[in-house]
Amino acid sequence: MRTNPTPDGVTDNFGYRPEEDARGCTKEERALWDKAHTRDEIETIKRMRDERRAREAKERERQAWPATKAGLLLKQLGECFAEYRECLEQDPKLQEKALAFDEMNQKIFDRMRTNMERAHSAPRCRYEKANGTACRAPKMRGKKYCHMHLMLEEARPEKIRLPGLGDANGIQAAIAKGAQAVVDGKLEQKQASILGYYLQLALSNVGRVDFEEEREESHH
Repeated sequence: MRTNPTPDGVTDNFGYRPEEDARGCTKEERALWDKAHTRDEIETIKRMRDERRAREAKERERQAWPATKAGLLLKQLGECFAEYRECLEQDPKLQEKALAFDEMNQKIFDRMRTNMERAHSAPRCRYEKANGTACRAPKMRGKKYCHMHLMLEEARPEKIRLPGLGDANGIQAAIAKGAQAVVDGKLEQKQASILGYYLQLALSNVGRVDFEEEREESHH
């Protein structure tokens, strides 16, 4: 990993992707950086960059986890737990023997099983996934989502309210508001692209439709 003495450079230890510049920015982030005029805009872009890099580092760790010693041991633990639980279900007398011959490990198993049963009976997260199914993880106390989906919701960009798009003035105001939302980090890049497409469509149609005329005709 190379050090980064560049002003406004990254301060994490995630390393650099080949396509990142000395500040750790992608091509898209660099383009926003070059267009920034104020310190607040720079700080917003830095925050976007740092959040992206943190997500990517987390994903690399997730992919590497199964091959780590801890990941392999945890997998073995889960498999052994399931197999031993099945043994007890087939012969309940085994638990009495286990308490007599290996009390410590039997009590560890009992605590694990009790905690799992409590988790399974806990209220479920109400987050709806992209495929329409609901998340089945236990929700956080006093919340309607599990820990992971609660973090996702808190990180979701704020909603913005656009003015009416019925005339050119309204569309221009919406363009300005959308651009400011991108700079402020309230819109993700994909959302901004979709918004730009619909604003272009509205602008091209603004002189071709007349809703007032249609309503008048519908009354006759």
